[in-house]
Amino acid sequence: MKFINIVLLFAGLVHSRMFLNIRDISVPFSIQRGVIDNQICKGLFKLITPTKGTISATIYSEDMKRVFTKDNLKPNEEVHFSFNTTTGQTYIIKLEEMEEVPEKSVKVEYEFTSQYNTFNKNIAKYEVIDPALTEMTKFEKLLYELSLQTSYRQRETAAFSDSVNEIVVSILCINLLIFIAFAGILAYQTISFKDFLKKKKLI
Repeated sequence: MKFINIVLLFAGLVHSRMFLNIRDISVPFSIQRGVIDNQICKGLFKLITPTKGTISATIYSEDMKRVFTKDNLKPNEEVHFSFNTTTGQTYIIKLEEMEEVPEKSVKVEYEFTSQYNTFNKNIAKYEVIDPALTEMTKFEKLLYELSLQTSYRQRETAAFSDSVNEIVVSILCINLLIFIAFAGILAYQTISFKDFLKKKKLI
């Protein structure tokens, strides 16, 4: 599972995309987004609701420093953001009314993606390549152990098969000997009976 997560992060597929249905934009709306170390964060904001008003979109770090802000976001206007992280933290995404929005209730498209900063070779090696190689080594070891177990089971099966064959051959030989013995006894009794009948002059 860890290896799959690494691949997904490397491919930039760890993301969050949603539509925010805000009932009353006159009241500041905020959500939080946790991000791990050494990430490139990207995303967008888009006001979907047709309105004469505008809103602002701001992203704050944990110490309330602005890492992105966009004022007067208009309907159908799409604004993109991008920033890097060095330490893991939780970011606050805040949406507020700028010019009055008569509708009050608005819908905002929001996307926030994150992936390892693989442009930095040290980070790529430490966060992605080394863990991936470790997981691959574990996987190879597991395959090797599975191969050994399979070979052992095959040898056991072959040995058991040989034993079964020996038992079958032994049983056949015993049955053959018993058949020959009974045939001999039957032949002897038949000959003896004929001699007895001849002596009695019955045949």
